[in-house]
This record gives sequence, structure tokens and C-alpha cells, in this order.
Amino acid sequence: MENYEAGLRSQDVHQGLRNMDPHSPALVPLTKTRLVGSAADVASLIRGREVVQDVSALQVIAVRELDVAPSSFEQVLEVLETAGFVDLVRNNRGEPVGLTENVPVYRTLYEDLGLAWRESRPRQIEEEMLAVVRRLAKGPVPVESLASEVGIDSHPDDIVMLGRDSSILKVESTLDGDILYSPFSAFENPSVLNGLLVEHGSAQMQDEFEKLHGHQGLPITAGTYPMLTDAVARGLISAPSVALPDGKEMSFAVLPYTLDRELLTERKPVLDKALAIVACVRCGQQFGGSTNVSSALAIISALLDPGRGKLAPHSSHERQYALMRNLGVIRFGADPYPGGTWVQPVFVDTPDNREAMEIARELIGAGETMAGRTPSPETRQLLDLDASYLRPIQTVSRTRTRPDVTPSQYRGFWDALMGRGSL
Repeated sequence: MENYEAGLRSQDVHQGLRNMDPHSPALVPLTKTRLVGSAADVASLIRGREVVQDVSALQVIAVRELDVAPSSFEQVLEVLETAGFVDLVRNNRGEPVGLTENVPVYRTLYEDLGLAWRESRPRQIEEEMLAVVRRLAKGPVPVESLASEVGIDSHPDDIVMLGRDSSILKVESTLDGDILYSPFSAFENPSVLNGLLVEHGSAQMQDEFEKLHGHQGLPITAGTYPMLTDAVARGLISAPSVALPDGKEMSFAVLPYTLDRELLTERKPVLDKALAIVACVRCGQQFGGSTNVSSALAIISALLDPGRGKLAPHSSHERQYALMRNLGVIRFGADPYPGGTWVQPVFVDTPDNREAMEIARELIGAGETMAGRTPSPETRQLLDLDASYLRPIQTVSRTRTRPDVTPSQYRGFWDALMGRGSL
């Protein structure tokens, strides 16, 4: 497993384990993975903050919002310091009291944390758990073939039990046996999943989902990808349609592996825009008409560029990007060339549209989105407010009670973190 994947999946495991009692002895075998996953969450929280003047306030927030174990917080800081992501200020007792952050872009963040995970010499069960989570990001897998497909040499039953208890994975019973799938992806309807398995078989499902994960925005037809076409018809995955040069419509399947459940519920309009963007740029890449787009990512970068924010006119743009126009992501400007009759796509730069563009770029470039691995825009805005309540940065429901600080105490921690007071 590459370092990038190791860092990414360590965060997946940590977020899944939030649903368990942190003092459970069952979590002991995953100690090093939880530490690196916690470091990824804390790095995401402070990224862009530059200076944190009160580390004790940061600790309270990390414990409360990110489920970082209080006893391991200093170890988390040490991981970040060793990776070069923070410079710690210590008092005369050697205790960290402040920091300057140097958290890089997320690909580098996960690569470096993955290296830290590897250098910590994790246990075999930790390596196997990460391999399982990585495999399930691509699609479901039969329990009976888990060991051989993922390369588990020991404890497959323990991994399944721990993963199921912690919400890292789910098990669906079918006529062909038990199937494992990830609750972080869009498989939230077991009855639909079961129907697809019965109709197409697990091998066909695995093959087509793996191809989709490797090429988000995959053009599908019943003849080329029968299972994916069926999954779209049953509402399991999304496939926005775009008109082709011959006037027919092509569906472009997208399956985001996302930890942010809000993107599938109250923030679904943002995800809908992102999926439409993927479909439109993939259409331009493969069905461009007179000429194809050479790079789907270059199109997104051009639209996101504050100094540009538009595309050069093309005869196919009105057809290719109509869906993005209909969702308010772009507008069609007039052809700037003398006598020109084509349209010019112009980005409508709003927070939702920019977030949708970023999600689309991640889906195309990495096969999944980083949304949900970082604090939401609303949460990050609260870092600059005198707020008594911060919506928990959570991806799974809490199942345990715990003592808590009062709202006024918590406000004090945020004030201290932002440099407006001290504790």
C-alpha cells in the first residue's frame, strides 16, 4: 500500500472508530492507526490557522470535536511535529503551549502521515484493516473471498467483527453468502444492493464498481456496463446525462466515496453540482464533437482560476455544459470574437459552486473526494466567531454519553485558541 493510501485510510479508521468506547480493549490492536488518523484530523482542523497560541484550548476542541483521546493528544502533536506540520512552542517544563502550523496540501499531508504510520511499525492486523478499508472504497466484496482478495494472512473474522462493530464496514447477507461494503460510500440501501447481487452476481459487481472507482464519470450503457446501468435505474448510484454530438444522451456514472454524510442529505445540492461537473467535463473529454478536451482537470482548473474563470468559445460548449448551466455553476457568455456565434462558459463564483468544483476535481484526480475529511465550511467559519456552540465534526452518530464542558467554558477555549483570551 502506498503512503498516500495508508495516511488516507488511517483517517477512515479513526473516524469509524469514533462510534466505539475509546477505552475498549478491542481497540488496542489499532493503536498506531488511531494515532495517525487522529493526527490527520487535527492537521485538517488547524490547516490555514498559521498560529495557535493556546495548545490546551486546541486539546479540548480536538477531544470534543474529533474524538482524539486526551491521553494521546501530545503524541498526536509529536506526530505532526516530526512530519514538519507544526512547530511547537514549549514552556520551561517542556510542555507544548503554542504552535505554528505548516500543514501542506492534502495529498502531501496523507503521504507524509502514511510514511509516519509505516515507520511506526504497525501490527499486522492494522495493515490488514487498512487494506480492507482501501478495498471497500472500490466496492463490495464477498466475506468468503476477503482474505484471498485483500491478502489477509490472519484474523479475518476479527477484522470483520471489529469493522462491523465500529461502523467501518457493514455486512449484507445474500443468497450467495455475506457481502462486505463500506458505509462511507453510497451503499446505504441493502435491499437494492441485494437485488443487484442476485441479478448480476458478486464478481460482475466487483469488476464494474472497480472500473467506476478508477474512472469517475464513466460513460455507461446497458451493453457495456449492465450492472452499473441497473444500479443507476435502482437509485443506488448517480449518473447525470449529457447530450452527445448525435443528439442522444449518455449517462456518466459517479460514485463518491465520502465521509461527509451531509453531502448525501442536506448538502446534496452541492454534491449534485459536483456530479454534473464530472459528467460534463468527461463528456467533453470523450465526446467533444469536432475536438475532444485533452484534460478534464485542466477545464476545472481554468474555471476555478480567479484570473480567468472562463473557457475559450467552442462549437460544442453549449451542448457539453448545458447541465452545469442549468444548475447555476456557469453562465453562457457571448462569444468575444468578432462575428463569433459560440458561447463562452463563465464560472459563477459562489461558495457552493467553488466547493462543487473542488469535489469534482478530487473525484476525477483521486477517484474520491476529500469532503468530510476536513471541517465543513460552516465549521471553519466558526473558528473566527465568538461561538458558544460548534456543530460536531462527526461522520457517524455518537452512541455513548460523556461529561461535557459548559457552553461558557467552551466559548473560553475557542477564545483562547483564537488569541482573544487565556485560560
